[in-house]
Amino acid sequence: MRAPFPTLVHASALIPAAALALAGCASGRASLGSVTLRPYGDPGNFKTTFGVQEGRLVSPDLDLVVDPDGCVRGTLVHDLVQLCKQERARPPEKGGNVVERWSGTGGDLTVELMDGGRSLRADGYVRSGGGSLPLRATVPLGQGPQWDELRKHPALLAIAAGAAGIQGEPDQDATSRAK
Repeated sequence: MRAPFPTLVHASALIPAAALALAGCASGRASLGSVTLRPYGDPGNFKTTFGVQEGRLVSPDLDLVVDPDGCVRGTLVHDLVQLCKQERARPPEKGGNVVERWSGTGGDLTVELMDGGRSLRADGYVRSGGGSLPLRATVPLGQGPQWDELRKHPALLAIAAGAAGIQGEPDQDATSRAK
C-alpha cells in the first residue's frame, strides 16, 4: 500500500513563506499571515508553513477555501476535498467548548475548540491518495489575526495539521511555539 504523503512534508519545507504571500495576492483575499506546523516529538522534523487568508488556507500541498455555502472545498496534494458542516455534532466535553462535525465526499471530521479557543482537538479523516489521512490530534493555537481566522474555521486547521503529520497530543515544544 502506498504511503499517503510520501513527499508532503519535505516539499513543503522547501517553499519559502514569500511564495505563500504571493498566492494570497492572486486570490483577492486579504492575507492574514502564516502558521507553521511540525509533527510532535522530534524537533528535527520538517516544518510546514500555511498561508492564512480570509476563509482560505494554502500551502504547496493544500489549498482549502470556506465557500459561501459554508462547505470547505479544495485540494490536498492532488485530491479534491469537500466537507460540509453538519447540524448534529456530539456535545462538548466541557462547557464553553465548541464542537463542529464536518462530512462529505472528502471525509468525516469532528473538531472541538477547547480552553477558550487556545487549542483544537480533531478526530476523523480526509480521503487522499486512494486511502485516508487520519486526523487525530490536539493542536495549540497561537495569537494574531491568522490564528483568529483559524478559530473561525477550525476544520481548515484540522486538515492542515493532518497534512503536516501532526498526530496525538502536543509536546512542550509545540505548546511554546504556538504562543
